[in-house]
Amino acid sequence: MAARNRRRRRKRKGSFSFLYKLLMFFVICGAIVAALAVFFKVDTIEVTGNSRYTQQEIADSGGIHVGDNLFLINKFSAAEAITRKLPYISSVRISRKLPDTLCIAVEENGVLCAIEGTGGDWLLSSTGKVVEQGAAGEDVTRITGLTAVEPEVGKPLQVPAEQTEARDSLLQLLQALGSKNALSRCSQIHLEDSQQITLRFDGRFDVLMAWDADFDYKLECLLAVVDTKLEANEKGTIDLKRKEIRFIPG
Repeated sequence: MAARNRRRRRKRKGSFSFLYKLLMFFVICGAIVAALAVFFKVDTIEVTGNSRYTQQEIADSGGIHVGDNLFLINKFSAAEAITRKLPYISSVRISRKLPDTLCIAVEENGVLCAIEGTGGDWLLSSTGKVVEQGAAGEDVTRITGLTAVEPEVGKPLQVPAEQTEARDSLLQLLQALGSKNALSRCSQIHLEDSQQITLRFDGRFDVLMAWDADFDYKLECLLAVVDTKLEANEKGTIDLKRKEIRFIPG
């Protein structure tokens, strides 16, 4: 009987110890949450890299406001909302600076492309995102041979099913041009020919490339030829479809 009573007392003591630890856990968690709410409120929002949109437009698009809790802001959701609502922004990075500052670094699309679609011209970023409907300026690369289907600002370019492969090749080419800082030198990209892609480069060269080309490598070859081998007054066609580069004056 005595042994049974001792077991019961140990059991009650163990249960009390568990409940005490559980209670202390919730007390500590509550204290942490209360401290975060009181001491880490956003007092300053710093935005860098913006020129087209104001700081207020960017913060509002991300649902970020002065007085929000610094640690309860979902950085990834806010960044996604900003790029979705503000189509000219290509990337967003959000960071915290204790005790009360939220930093938003944005990157805006530079050189744009224009493609024909419903209602006229649509402007695209170099990543293929539709950013605006409107007439293309002189500094915009004109793309022919593709048709935008039901274009919507902020959404990726959609084309007819038979043009999907051509669109994918275009996006790879645009990425390569962007990485070489050469998109601004390309005024036109023609995709009508099933045998080749034609670029109008520097206003004086027609550049021919195969659809399955290594665009990064071919552009390195093109820049080496145009910038170091040819004279400033030379014009013509540069054929990059073969292993050896061929220049045809004209």
